[in-house]
Amino acid sequence: MDIQERRILLACFPKSGSTYLTKILASLPGFEEATLVPGHGRREQELDRGRLLQYSGSYVSQCHVRYSETTSNYIEEFSLYPVVLVRNIFDVVMSLLDHHRIETTIYPMAFVPEDIVEWEFERAADFVTKMVIPWYFNFLMSWKRCKDKAIVTYEDLHWNARRTTRKICNQLNIDVTDNEIAYVVLRASAMDTRRNQMVIGRGEQLSERCKERILEMASFYKNVDFGQIGI
Repeated sequence: MDIQERRILLACFPKSGSTYLTKILASLPGFEEATLVPGHGRREQELDRGRLLQYSGSYVSQCHVRYSETTSNYIEEFSLYPVVLVRNIFDVVMSLLDHHRIETTIYPMAFVPEDIVEWEFERAADFVTKMVIPWYFNFLMSWKRCKDKAIVTYEDLHWNARRTTRKICNQLNIDVTDNEIAYVVLRASAMDTRRNQMVIGRGEQLSERCKERILEMASFYKNVDFGQIGI
């Protein structure tokens, strides 16, 4: 690997395998994991200049950050390379319902009632569809305006993490061997990366009403290809 710094901004859907991919990339030779936001919880994960100034060298930072003029300016000033990680949007609903039960109802995409874990499935899924999923469209549409980026899907990562890692390394001109990639993938797979059931296609369990509402959201954006999120 050459001495040129590589700074990866992993801009990601929540519940898209982002912690897993972060651990893989942070384990590459010469890399570390960076935290570029000052807080989490309900706070929007906007990049923080003070945090950006703290890091040097090659790193990866996982952020649920949308693309904006400010984000673009930071990308240019600090030589960040965006890797945008997305997932089938219907499966996201199911994973968020698991997230509420297993981890927390606190995140920035919507204010989730704490008792949602006691609701019947249809009501909880309806809430996530109506109140949380619009954030995901906001995220994705914002990043479509960023020209220089790599796009990766949860499905790519799930089916072939080595190939996905190789794709990212090639796009960033990171000189790494196949054996090194195999090692970092194996290492990350042994870590606790907050993955839930890791089942592709669970979104088929959603009601037709939820599916139709998501499709209706997509329909507002004419001539936009949403194939990468299962639409």
